[in-house]
Amino acid sequence: MFTALRIGLTGLRANQRYLDVIGNNLTNSETAGFKADRVTFSDVLYSSQRLPTGPSSTLGGVNGRQFGLGTQVSSVDQVMKQGALIDTGRTFDLALQGDGYLVVSNGNEDFYTRVGSLTIDRNSSLVDSRTGFLVKNSAGTAITIDSESIAPAVATQNVTFGGNLSANKSGPLPEIQESSAAYVEVLPAIITGTASGSGDGSNETLTLNLDASTLIQIPLSASATTLTAVENEINAYFVANPSNPSVTASQSGGALILTSSTSGANSKITVSGTNTLLTDIGLATTTTATGQQFNANANTLLSNLSTNNTPYANGDIIQITGIDTQGNAVNATFTVGPSTSGFDGDTLGELVTAIQTQFPGTTVALDTNGEIGIQSSTTGPSSLTVSLQDLGTNTGSTTFSTHAFGTTQAGTGPDTRATSITVFDSLGIAHTLSGQFERQDDDTWNLELSVPGNEGTLVGSPITQISFGADGAFQGSSLSQVEISWNSQASTQSVNLDFGTVGGLKGLTQFGDQSGAQATSQDGFESGTLASLNVTSGGVIRGFYTNGATVDLDTIAVAQFANSAGLIREGSTLYRRSDNSGIALMGQAGVSGAGSLVSGALEGSNVDTAEEFVRLIEAQRSFQGAARIVTTADEIFAELLQIV
Repeated sequence: MFTALRIGLTGLRANQRYLDVIGNNLTNSETAGFKADRVTFSDVLYSSQRLPTGPSSTLGGVNGRQFGLGTQVSSVDQVMKQGALIDTGRTFDLALQGDGYLVVSNGNEDFYTRVGSLTIDRNSSLVDSRTGFLVKNSAGTAITIDSESIAPAVATQNVTFGGNLSANKSGPLPEIQESSAAYVEVLPAIITGTASGSGDGSNETLTLNLDASTLIQIPLSASATTLTAVENEINAYFVANPSNPSVTASQSGGALILTSSTSGANSKITVSGTNTLLTDIGLATTTTATGQQFNANANTLLSNLSTNNTPYANGDIIQITGIDTQGNAVNATFTVGPSTSGFDGDTLGELVTAIQTQFPGTTVALDTNGEIGIQSSTTGPSSLTVSLQDLGTNTGSTTFSTHAFGTTQAGTGPDTRATSITVFDSLGIAHTLSGQFERQDDDTWNLELSVPGNEGTLVGSPITQISFGADGAFQGSSLSQVEISWNSQASTQSVNLDFGTVGGLKGLTQFGDQSGAQATSQDGFESGTLASLNVTSGGVIRGFYTNGATVDLDTIAVAQFANSAGLIREGSTLYRRSDNSGIALMGQAGVSGAGSLVSGALEGSNVDTAEEFVRLIEAQRSFQGAARIVTTADEIFAELLQIV
C-alpha cells in the first residue's frame, strides 16, 4: 500500500511542475521575445521480483518481473522557434528573424536577448530600454552614437549629364501661356417692380418659382401693409427657411427688387399671386426674370465670375506667383476693392493689368472669348509660369485652378540648351556651375561652362565636338575634364564631366524630341549634421546627414550559440551563457547563418496558446489520476485495518 501512495505522490509532484511550466508559458504569451518551455517526463526506478532467465536444454526462457515506482520530470526544454514579428514603427525596435541574439552588458557580464527594444541615453550610448544595459557592436565594445557628429564637406569631383539634345533644328518662337478655360461672367435673375404700388400685401401669399423647379409660397402677414414690411417679411422667410436657390428683397427708388441667390443662364425667378397683391407691391402679373451668362471682359467684376464661390470683400488678397521670363521668382499680391478707394481693383481687366506689371518682358491680354494669354516679348526657351490663388484668410474665393495657365507654345531659340548645377569646393561652399549647349554647323555641340567671376576661374571650357551617331547615341567629346580655381581658401579642384557611355543611350542623346539635356548629378556636398538614423537588415546603424551624406556609424552585434537551448534565463527575457550552450560567436546579422534584423518591429512570444490550453487539460487530468491513486490506496489501507 505504501508503494502505491508514493507512486501517486511522484505523479502529483511531476504534474505540479508541469502545471507550473504551462502557467509560465500562458502568462508570457504576450511577452516580446519570450520562448516557451516544454516538459518531458520519464519513469522512475523499478523493483525487480524476478530476474529474466534464459532457456535451458529442458526449459524455455522466462521474462523477469518488475514493478515501476512512478514518474518524474526529466527535463524542461526551451522551444527556440521563431516568434511572429510585431510592427512598432520605431527605428530602434529591432526584431531578429532567424538565429541569434543581441548582446548587452551591465559592465561586468554579457547577456543575450531576442528583444531589441533599444534607445539612446543622454551619454549617446545605445542601451536596452528595459534594463539600461549597454548594447555591443560586432567588435565586442559598447555602441555610442554621436548625435553631434558632423559629416565633412566633400569637393565635387564628378558631374553627370543626361537628357536629349534635339536632332530637329527649330526657329525662334516666343513662349505663350494661356488660361486653360475661358472666364465667364454670370449675373443673377432680377425682378424690379415699379414705385406705383401701394405696398400693401397683407394677408396675401406671394408665390416664387425659382430655377423652374423650386416652388416657394411666402404668406404675408396682416402687418405687411407697406413695401418695406413686405421686403422684410420676404427676407425673414428665407432666414427662417433656408433654401438654395433663394431670393433677396431690397428697394431702390421706392420700388421692390427681387434678386436670385444663383447666377447664370440657369438662374430664374417667376413671381405670381393674386392680381391685387402683385399690383399693390408694384409687380406685373406673373413676372419672370432669368440670369445672364456671357464671356467675361475687362469690366467684369471678379465676384461675378462663374467660378467665384463667395463674393470678394474689400481688402481680400489674390496671390500672383510664378517665374518670369528671366527666371526670377514672382510672389505678388492683388488687393481686391475699387481702385477709386485705393485698392488694386475689383475687375478682371484690373487683375490682368496687375499680372502684366508683375511679369515684365511679356504681353498679357484678355481676348473676346474671355481667355487670358501671356506671351513672352522675346524668343527662346522660357521658364515662364503664372499662377493665381486666393489667400486663405479671404472672405471671398474663386476656383482659379479651373483656369490654370498652361504652355500653348513653347519658346525656342537658336538650338541652345542651358543648364546649371550646384557644386561644392573643398570647404563645402556651394557654387553654381552654369553651362550652355550650342549646336554647331557640323551638327556637333559645344558646352560652355562657367562659374561666377567673383567666386573663381574655370579652365578647359568650352567642351567641343560633343557628337552623336545615327542611332542618337553619344559618340564622344574633345575633353571630359575642367579645372576650377576658387578665390577663397578652397583648393583648386578638377571636375570630371560624364556625358555617357560611348555608343550607349545612358547620358546625353540626340533624338527628334525637344532638348532637355542638363547636369543631372554631382558627388560633392557641404558639411552637415546628423538628421536621422536607420538600422539595416545587417545591423548597420546608418546616419543620414542634412547635406545628403550617408555614414555607417556602427554595427550591432548578433551572437550565435552551438546550443541556444542551453542558455540560462535571467529574467527580463535576458539569457546568460552556460557550459552546455557553448561560447558566444559574435558576428553580424545576416552573416554566417545569423538572422537578419528588422527595424521597426519586435519579435512576439512563440507561445502557442491553443496548444498550452490542451496541455493544461492533460496536466489537470494526469494530476487528478495521481490523486486518485493516493485516495484509492488510502481506502484499501483503511479497509485492511478494519479486517483486524
